[in-house]
Amino acid sequence: MHAGMPEATERAVIARTVEVLARHAGSRPVGWHTKSASSVNTRRLLIEEGGFLYDSDAYDDDLPRLVQVAGRPHVILPYAFDTNDMRFAPGQGFVQARDFSDYCIGAFDWLMREARTTPKMMSVGLHLRSIGRPGRIKGLEMLLDYVTRQPGVWIARRMDIARHWRARMGLPA
Repeated sequence: MHAGMPEATERAVIARTVEVLARHAGSRPVGWHTKSASSVNTRRLLIEEGGFLYDSDAYDDDLPRLVQVAGRPHVILPYAFDTNDMRFAPGQGFVQARDFSDYCIGAFDWLMREARTTPKMMSVGLHLRSIGRPGRIKGLEMLLDYVTRQPGVWIARRMDIARHWRARMGLPA
């Protein structure tokens, strides 16, 4: 848990994560989400590590925002637990594939309604070990089928959203 790590240990964990992902994925990550609670140092360490455009260690909004960290602009891209396939875990709410799609489509429709006057973003958390199960993947297929038929919708990776947000603020992407 990052929240309890000494700063030097957390710095080493972030550096090692970057190194492993760059080696195995072919490029370094530009975003970060702490699996458990982040520390008071996490954002600053991401800036000091360099190359991070955003983090998703916030659960408090539906829109990105720009903050200054160590004197540099940094995007916070909120993460959502409600529109997340981890709710398939026992006792967390989703049982059938349709539970996931119905909930996410309901959230999407509401945000689209609000988007008539204010920009909105919907975060959908997906984990291969969860949504990728044979009895669950249909829920994602139903959601994507619905969303892709709606006008004015952009389905994007988090790094693309962060780059877009930075560009809107006149910052290099």
